[in-house]
Amino acid sequence: MQETEQPVPDPDFVDELESIFDSINEPIIFIDNTFVVRRINHASKDFFRPNLPPIQESQKCYEFLYGRVHICPYCPFYNFPKTFHNSEYMIDLKSLVSSGFSTQILSRVEGKNENLELSFFPVIHKGQKIGFVEKIRNITQIRDNEEENLRMRNLASLGIMVSGVAHELNNPLTGISLTLQNLMKNIKVYNNEQLQERLSLIQNDLHRASNIVSDIISFAKPEKIKLTYSDIMETISKARETVQRLYPTLSESVVWDLTHENDNFFYFNPLKMERLFINLFRNSIQAIDYRPGRINVFIKRKKNNCQIVVEDNGGGISDQIIDKIFDPFFTKKESGQGTGLGLSICHSIVKEHLGKISVKSFEGKTRFIITLPYGNKNR
Repeated sequence: MQETEQPVPDPDFVDELESIFDSINEPIIFIDNTFVVRRINHASKDFFRPNLPPIQESQKCYEFLYGRVHICPYCPFYNFPKTFHNSEYMIDLKSLVSSGFSTQILSRVEGKNENLELSFFPVIHKGQKIGFVEKIRNITQIRDNEEENLRMRNLASLGIMVSGVAHELNNPLTGISLTLQNLMKNIKVYNNEQLQERLSLIQNDLHRASNIVSDIISFAKPEKIKLTYSDIMETISKARETVQRLYPTLSESVVWDLTHENDNFFYFNPLKMERLFINLFRNSIQAIDYRPGRINVFIKRKKNNCQIVVEDNGGGISDQIIDKIFDPFFTKKESGQGTGLGLSICHSIVKEHLGKISVKSFEGKTRFIITLPYGNKNR
């Protein structure tokens, strides 16, 4: 039987493939299943060393490229199954998928530590995986850029956090400042009772500032929320009085309507709840924006929950942003006029009490609905 002659490769086609192979600007190495280097492109010579000698027959990749005596410890094929054949080990490449895989290493290149991404793809001939192609990509600059971006993001986060702390502390500090100004102006005419009243206001504001700092510290070391059996109506009234004291001109034309049932006592944290309503009331009077307006508060019992509704007619919230208002740092105010933390803090306080908060906007009104479980002090 006459043997079938093997087709002779077209020299021009082979040269074209060689040119394509060498034009790739990243190192490409063809290695067989015995770790022997079969072919490298020009980029490999430049990458490893310009005077890289010609490939010697049966020269292992770890010897030729890296000057090692043994397989590179980071080589992904180090732990692949191997068979011993003709006095040498052969890698079993059955588990090497056709799409290949990548790994990243830190390697010394030209006297500098560089981050490299090594990608490996099987070479298939007549249905058999006879070796693999290794592609080397220097990702040092990408890693440096990522680290720089991370550093900048961390700095930005730190700035936002500091801004948030300032936002929270601003309310009690403003209260202290206003009370001190009032004291300095009238200290000669105030009697002891009036002086005591102003000093009490300062003490309360200092206590609120101290609790805000404690809350910030608790982010790093969360603790159980402390609940006391208190009157929610009293807490809401205190929040209203604080907002009126802090923003006398802004709240001058606002009519308040607080409607409640007889029994408003249950277990909650009065200081945190006061902060929640200060934030809500401040947002309401800022939305009303010196115009005549109303803020309505309804408190009622619904099964085992206390439902509190805070509603204002300050113009409502657009459909485009209403789903984002509880997101940290989201604000619709102009730059420098808000940090976007007020409502996210409200959301956090309600969650700490195992409650729910939602918002609706209609006919130029905004309505916040807060549902808090009556619970008990052991929760």
